[in-house]
Amino acid sequence: MSDILGIGISALLANRSGLDVTGHNIANVNTAGYSRQRLDLSNRVGAVTSYGFAGNGVTVRGVERLSDSFVFGREIAGTASLSRVETFTTEAKRTDALLSDANTGLGTTLSSFFDSLSVMATTPSSTATRQTVITAADALAGRFNDLQGQLDADERSINGRIGQTVTEINNYAATIASLNDRISMALGASGGKPPNDLVDQRAQAIRELSQRVSVSTVEQDDGSLNVFVANGQSLVVGTTTSALGTRPNEFDSARSEVTVQGGAMISGQVGGGTLGGLLDTRREILDPAREKLGRIAITLSETVNAQQAKGVDQNGNFGGPLFTPLAGAAPASSRNTGSAAVTVGFADATQLDGKAYQLGFDGSAWSLTDPVTGSAVPFTGSGTAADPFVAKGFSLAVGGTPAAGDKFLVQPGRRAAGQLAVAISNPAQLAAAAPIKAGAATTNAGTGTITPGVVTDVTNTALRDPVSIQFTGPGTYSINGSGAFSYTAGQPISVNGWQVEISGSPATGDSFTVGPTGANSGDDRNARLLSGIASKALLDGGLNTLTAANGQLVQQVGSKAQTAQLQLDAQTALASQTLSERNALSGVNLDEEAADLLRWQQAYQASAQIIATASTIFDSLLAATRR
Repeated sequence: MSDILGIGISALLANRSGLDVTGHNIANVNTAGYSRQRLDLSNRVGAVTSYGFAGNGVTVRGVERLSDSFVFGREIAGTASLSRVETFTTEAKRTDALLSDANTGLGTTLSSFFDSLSVMATTPSSTATRQTVITAADALAGRFNDLQGQLDADERSINGRIGQTVTEINNYAATIASLNDRISMALGASGGKPPNDLVDQRAQAIRELSQRVSVSTVEQDDGSLNVFVANGQSLVVGTTTSALGTRPNEFDSARSEVTVQGGAMISGQVGGGTLGGLLDTRREILDPAREKLGRIAITLSETVNAQQAKGVDQNGNFGGPLFTPLAGAAPASSRNTGSAAVTVGFADATQLDGKAYQLGFDGSAWSLTDPVTGSAVPFTGSGTAADPFVAKGFSLAVGGTPAAGDKFLVQPGRRAAGQLAVAISNPAQLAAAAPIKAGAATTNAGTGTITPGVVTDVTNTALRDPVSIQFTGPGTYSINGSGAFSYTAGQPISVNGWQVEISGSPATGDSFTVGPTGANSGDDRNARLLSGIASKALLDGGLNTLTAANGQLVQQVGSKAQTAQLQLDAQTALASQTLSERNALSGVNLDEEAADLLRWQQAYQASAQIIATASTIFDSLLAATRR
């Protein structure tokens, strides 16, 4: 009698546990990270009877959490990759839209500026057309400034988000460490039975963590899970956390870098998650974009100003800079112990490549390296103001006293676009005219003609001194009455920093003059040279014009944005596939749970019937013994 009653009780308890587990599954159908649980039953060992082993009921071995560690590993890896590419794609698209849009990009205002120069070349005496050049130049400088400001603002935003993300990572690390402690204690208290709901909470915390940074995990014998980031750097070991942190970049105090406990920087090692996406955006999108945008601004300013200096304005004076001269930056490392400072100038702006370089001093000699590849960069000069170091189109003048180990990050164009400004406001100061003009005497008898003349050395102090070229015979000429030079038609004649060509057959006694261009001359030769800058291949070793260089910058950022979008589509598909795998094993299916609920309910009712039957039999037995 006790056997059938015991069997009934064991069945009643087991089936009630089944109802509890099924109800728990249903209750958590919408709980993030919950893994479906299943009751693990085992038949009790039967008792020995004269006819063999008789059944002894059922026992509950435990509640199994339905999960797969391999699927979980793919899930957190995929989550980190997806979060990284989502962040990178969003930021890359933002920069792409900024640079490529007609209303915010550089292309339209750059074209408008050169168009205004072309118009000035057709009517150099018009104050209105000259004023249009000033207005267009001001708009162009403003657009460079706006682009620099927006890119800088994006970096400030990223720096803030890096700090916020590091805080979130540390919070999740603390949660995981706390759950490790609770899980380890629960395992000890339950004789090795895992606390499934705590394990689910820890797994969900790791999923949330992997959205912020790529992680790997290693399970320990006590049930705790160790978590690692940045190629093996420990974040959680058992119940102990190693908090990440941020500190200013050694060359830029406003730039946040990620550190581990102890202060070592790991920004270059962090991958995946929001944090990896932010760091990659700053390194692969913003830094190159600002350097290349600055390179365009520098080349524009240097080239236009140089051509302005070769012409004369409406007052008859040499042209001054149209744009304020720009300078690069070479911030010192915060670890420097010397007093040296580096001034960055431009030896040949057309040779700038849009990269940053590192200048270092070892105690006896200077070196220039590419900080990305670590390769040495050749340079010339001694580093003084009179003889600066020259490399890649920029110059470096060192002042003060360096100490061994001092470093400087050379950024030729990083801030240049924000510095661009128009230096003149008076339209009359635009140098539309060439500084010299050549002409033939009206009394010449021969057929000789002379070109207007071009300037070869604007620094020559005698450039604008009047010069007379007089033919002393059919094949000879003198200059200012001196010499007897042999004449060849079309051969250049160079004097005082200018060059002319005489063609035809001048007669003996014919003369030609070269002299200064006066005020209000109406000459347009320098204006045409200014407008011609638009079509000059000035950058990338003579391959790209200013407009083409801007187009290349837009294309490079757009290509990265497009590639990132393709990666995002692929990662989204993989994440969806992994989620389907997880849901197939660990997800709660309400239809299935409803069927299980009915099954357990019927089994529970049947178990109760066993107990009722045992009671009836017992009552019958008692009644029989009373007779």
